[in-house]
Amino acid sequence: MGTLNDMEGASTQMADKEKAVAGSDELRSKAILSPEDMESSSKVRKAILMLAWPVIIEQILSLLTQIVDSAMLGRLGAEVVAGVSLSFHPVMLVMGIFGGIAVGNTVLVARSIGAGDSETASKVAFQSMLFSMILAIILVIPGWIFAPNIVSIMGAETEALSSGITYLRWIMPGAPFMLASSVIAGSLRGAGDTQTPMYINAVANILNVFLNWILIWGHLGAPRMEEAGAALATSISRFVAFIAMLYAANNPRSVIHFEWKGFKETLKLDFSIIRRVFAIGLPAAIERVVTSVASMMYARTVASLGMVAYAAHVVSLNAESISYMPAFGFSTAASTMVGQNLGAEQPHAAQITAIECVKMALIVMGFMGLMFACFPVSFMKIFTDDARVYPYAYMTMRFLAYIQIPEAIGFVMSGALRGAGDTRFTLFVSLIGACGIRVCLTLIFINVMGMGLEGAWIAMAVDWTVRSTLMVLRWRSGKWKEIRV
Repeated sequence: MGTLNDMEGASTQMADKEKAVAGSDELRSKAILSPEDMESSSKVRKAILMLAWPVIIEQILSLLTQIVDSAMLGRLGAEVVAGVSLSFHPVMLVMGIFGGIAVGNTVLVARSIGAGDSETASKVAFQSMLFSMILAIILVIPGWIFAPNIVSIMGAETEALSSGITYLRWIMPGAPFMLASSVIAGSLRGAGDTQTPMYINAVANILNVFLNWILIWGHLGAPRMEEAGAALATSISRFVAFIAMLYAANNPRSVIHFEWKGFKETLKLDFSIIRRVFAIGLPAAIERVVTSVASMMYARTVASLGMVAYAAHVVSLNAESISYMPAFGFSTAASTMVGQNLGAEQPHAAQITAIECVKMALIVMGFMGLMFACFPVSFMKIFTDDARVYPYAYMTMRFLAYIQIPEAIGFVMSGALRGAGDTRFTLFVSLIGACGIRVCLTLIFINVMGMGLEGAWIAMAVDWTVRSTLMVLRWRSGKWKEIRV
């Protein structure tokens, strides 16, 4: 009887593995194109859209959540908007470290899937998730304790300072789940499965909006928590997303499949894999940290102009996030397709698909730029009804219209280069752009030349122009094809 059960169990395992392989082939076909397919631009674009559209939809839903979140907080006043925004910059700094882990993880997953090695891809994904969660838990406690110091350093004043401290402390409990969830989502995208993260994050975002409505304003018998409610809603929704991502990764039919052994064996870190992830991800982590530090300095300089001017700046950046939807989608598609095609030893296919991703992003973001230029105040009204910020819109939104073009190129090209594992060059570009250009020029334009908010947006435009130019030159050199991971 035991032998029969063993045989049935082995048969079931064999069937699950066959289904997993079949699922892997199906997913790989979206990113790895045959030589015949490469001859047809329409087939290349179709393959790109198959990967990009779930990411774009996911970004749209995320943006709608952000709009609702910002709109609800915006009704509490410009000071609350400013305080919450300033408190989130330090969170982005910490997330930069995990962003590097996510990049290294995604690159290795994509290369492994491209080479037909789903077992290694799954091991890399699990180890990256485990390491990220452990590190996040370690960092949460000091983040809670030193929240007043962190927000104060950012230059928040009076009511904005209080709002920032409250928001930062309530978002901390959800941070480990947020980061681990993003790593699993990156693993699935690197494997070519962009739909599962879309569905899960869609549910999480809807939940976030519902909880915002309850907790910010105190509906359905809940206490009115205002900015604390917004942060708590985010923490709860990210926990739910993590559980769902973990469930998806435990599905034997998933191209990325976590295997659970004994408790101690499962939770044991494999430092040989972690080292490989960090070999690629460390430059990306440094890049994210440098960018976050530069963003903090940039925000701190703009905040010196006053909370209303800074709120106008934040609202304009929120409007900019609308254009990130297609950019992130095509950047993700470029990263996945470049990584998998290089893993399959098809560098020519990697090059063609990346260029097509740039072209498609330019079309969409160029259209968004036209909308920003024609309807500047309308976009601001989406995020706040504080009329004090509207006069700034005619300046900030027209700069934003121009930035769409170099941003589309820089955003997608950086995704393609990271997909190839060329993270050191993207670090170099970020050092030049974020620190050497944006921060320095902003300090000069505002503190020395007295140009006000306009100076900050001129600096941003110059930054993206230089970054996109350097990215294109690197891509044309072809050195990214020689990188080994």
